[in-house]
Amino acid sequence: MLLDLESKDEDLQLVLSSFSEAIARFKGRDEISLFNELKNIGVFDFIKNTSTVNSLLIQEFIGESLLPSIVSTSALLGSDVPATLGVKYFPDADKAEIIVTPEGMISRDKVKLIEVESPDPSVKMFKLSDVSLSSSEYNFDNAKFFASAQIIGHGIACMKSAINYSNSRIAFGKPIGSYEAIKHKIVDDTIGLELVRSRYLTGERSNVFDHAFRKAFRAILDSIQIHGGMGFTADLDLHLHLKRILLLDKALS
Repeated sequence: MLLDLESKDEDLQLVLSSFSEAIARFKGRDEISLFNELKNIGVFDFIKNTSTVNSLLIQEFIGESLLPSIVSTSALLGSDVPATLGVKYFPDADKAEIIVTPEGMISRDKVKLIEVESPDPSVKMFKLSDVSLSSSEYNFDNAKFFASAQIIGHGIACMKSAINYSNSRIAFGKPIGSYEAIKHKIVDDTIGLELVRSRYLTGERSNVFDHAFRKAFRAILDSIQIHGGMGFTADLDLHLHLKRILLLDKALS
């Protein structure tokens, strides 16, 4: 959250604190191990049973933290088993136990997966073949609404990096953030991200996913540019955030 608006919900703060500790222990472990640890500390149950605003704030945190795709898609659904979702294309379907579409759901072992090109090379993407869907206990539209917050979380992470870099990078004797060309980009992108946040946190759902994608996409590209040549390298996570929002857009649009 670029404006650092703090929730006073103690349960939310406790979950986010436990979440952060689990992520810190994740290095070197497989994605399903992280999923299981988050399940054990009650993250997915909390998402499913807490208020919509709290769920949205957790989704932002997931995006900002760049968690593995199977964790992020499961969190969108509030699923306590590894799950993925999509309209035509499904990220990490090979790691999921259930696959959710707008028309219903199906177990992973009852469908044939056909791999397709993924916007994010670190995440495999599939389309489904020989599908016989059953009625779904999950609300696809609600999951797509939550994805808006994950996408904004990715944008927030990149904009925070751009702000920190622009304050520390010196050019011609001054921080580059003091120059109007940089300053205006940061202000415009920050306002854009917070505008989308104000929409979904107040319950507005109309076209909010598309709005979130446009603003986060612009903010991430500007963040890459603000970092200069380094922003285009694999030394920073900026390109990973970009690929992840492209992945979500391909899956849910």
